[in-house]
Amino acid sequence: MRFHRFNIPGAYPDAEPYFRYMEEVKRHWRSLGWEEIPSTEESDIKAAWSSSLQPHGEVEIPKPSRQWELKGLIGLDEQVETEFTLKLLAAFRRCTRPGERLLAIDWQHAWYYFDPNGGIQAATRDEWAMPVLPDGDSYNFLAPDFRFGVLTGWQREGPLIMFGEELLSTFVADPPQQFFRSCGPGAKARSQ
Repeated sequence: MRFHRFNIPGAYPDAEPYFRYMEEVKRHWRSLGWEEIPSTEESDIKAAWSSSLQPHGEVEIPKPSRQWELKGLIGLDEQVETEFTLKLLAAFRRCTRPGERLLAIDWQHAWYYFDPNGGIQAATRDEWAMPVLPDGDSYNFLAPDFRFGVLTGWQREGPLIMFGEELLSTFVADPPQQFFRSCGPGAKARSQ
């Protein structure tokens, strides 16, 4: 099963092939550690988000943190995104215990529990139910206790914010070189 970002066969005009195709895709994602969060659990997650990241209404980025503007990625080939995604996956794996799942939140689409140790081997849409870098949607990957996470803005230009000592130190210890060349080492994050 191979497909590219934004290229889902059979999506239009007849939706039935699309729904059959997406069921197969979701089955494959589950085999790699992605599980859709039931809508009945979303309100508890939103309450935990508000309590941890927005106690006074605006997003307050936990310290330590780093922020990247992603303008330097526009027009670059997908190797930069591939390297970044795999380096972040490696950092997630070093920060989680086997079986520990992260929250993967896209405010406009399905939310997932994500097990970084679940078997992903590549940075393709085949294996990622949700990309890491923003593409017009905001993608957020967080430890359920909010000890670390990656938050993105809605725009392709960013920002991308990473927080939590454990995640930052493991990410910087084995950084994505192409990403750092294009976007720099990151600056102290500002609250949103």
